[in-house]
Amino acid sequence: MNASLESPSKTPDKHDRLALCQALLIELGVTTTEASIPRSHKAAKALLQSTVHINIVDYLAVRKQGLDALRKIMHPSRKSLRATLHKKRAKLSKVKACGLHALLVSC
Repeated sequence: MNASLESPSKTPDKHDRLALCQALLIELGVTTTEASIPRSHKAAKALLQSTVHINIVDYLAVRKQGLDALRKIMHPSRKSLRATLHKKRAKLSKVKACGLHALLVSC
């Protein structure tokens, strides 16, 4: 996960995007067993977007502190997240460079 964020692939293929989504699901505590990890990028992205509501700026700042710190900054709903996005937003170019497309929400 660290390698994906620190030096993302210039042209990520479907396997890279799937691996990143799966790593996010594990890191954010959404899935705990290998059997519950989605096997397709579309399914992994859908699971992320339906269960993980987190500000990307906060995520990047707190991710090395562990799962408890990440859970503290997660929002209970998409609506709650959207309400706080007006105050603190990540630049789209930075999000795309890190490959964190799956965490984007529309406002």
